[in-house]
Amino acid sequence: MSDQAGAETAAPLDVVLLVSRARGLARAGELGGALRLLREAEATELGRHREVLDLRARVHAQRGETAEAAECWRRVLARHPQDPAAGAGLARLGRTGPVAALGRHRARTALVAAACLTAVAAGVLTTLDGPRPARADTDRAAGGHRSPRASATAEGGPEKDAAAQARRAAALADDLRAPGLRVTVHGDSVEVAFTRGLFSEGAQLTPAGARHLALLGERLAGRHLPVTVHGHAATVPGAPRSGGSVVALWRALVAARELATASGEPLTAFTTDSADQRDAPYPDPARNRTVTLVISSE
Repeated sequence: MSDQAGAETAAPLDVVLLVSRARGLARAGELGGALRLLREAEATELGRHREVLDLRARVHAQRGETAEAAECWRRVLARHPQDPAAGAGLARLGRTGPVAALGRHRARTALVAAACLTAVAAGVLTTLDGPRPARADTDRAAGGHRSPRASATAEGGPEKDAAAQARRAAALADDLRAPGLRVTVHGDSVEVAFTRGLFSEGAQLTPAGARHLALLGERLAGRHLPVTVHGHAATVPGAPRSGGSVVALWRALVAARELATASGEPLTAFTTDSADQRDAPYPDPARNRTVTLVISSE
C-alpha cells in the first residue's frame, strides 16, 4: 500500500484539524476559546474521538475544572480501556482534587513559576504550556532581580551566552544518543533522525519504530524542552513532490502521541507539522517513512 493509500486508515482529517486548532488556542493561553471549539463537536462522532476528548480533558484540568476533566478521560477509557494518557490523567486528578486550579494559565514569570512549584509539590496536574513572557518581564516579576542566565549574558556578552547554549545542546545530544538514532547539534538545538523507517505504511508504526520512540520519550522525561516533530513521507509516482502531505502530518501526530506517553509530557508540549518532500532525510523511500525531531536545549 502506498503512503497516500495508507492515509485512509489513519484518524479522520477533521479530527487532526480540530485538535490542531484547539491546541494552538490553548498554547496561546486562550483556554476558553479552545474549550468552545472542542465543545462544538460534542454532538458528533468527532467530539467522541479519543484525541478530542483527551485534549478537552487537559484544557479542563488546566482551568481547574477537575470534575469535567475526569469525565472526559472516563469517556476515553469507556471506549479504550487501556489508554495510558487517560488512565494517568485520572490517577493524577485523584491525587490533586480542586487545588489543580493553581496550575491555571501557567506563564514563565517568577511569580507564576513559584505557584507552579507549589502545585507540583502538592501533586497538581499541569497540562498545557502557556506562551513564554519576554525575559525583561520575567526579571521585573522577580522584583528587579535578573535571572542567572540574564546576568551571564550582561556580564559575558552574547558570545559567552552562545557558547553556553552550545554546551547545553552538546550535553543534550550526548544524553539522547542511542542505537537507531542519528543525533546532530545545530547551534542551540538538537536534531534527531531515525536510521530506519518508523512506519510500515500510512501512519502504522512498526514494532521497532514504536520501541525507538518509547526510548527517546523516556530520555526526554522531566526535561520540559520544546520539541517539534516533522513528519516525512516517501515520494510515490504521481504524488506532489513538494508542499508536504497528509500522511506526513499523521506520522508527526502519531509520533508525538508516543513521545508524550513515554515522557509523561502533555501532548500539547509537542509541535507537529508535515515536512516538505524536498527536506526528506534520506534518498531511500522506505527510510523516509519516518519523523525527525528538533529539540531546543533552552
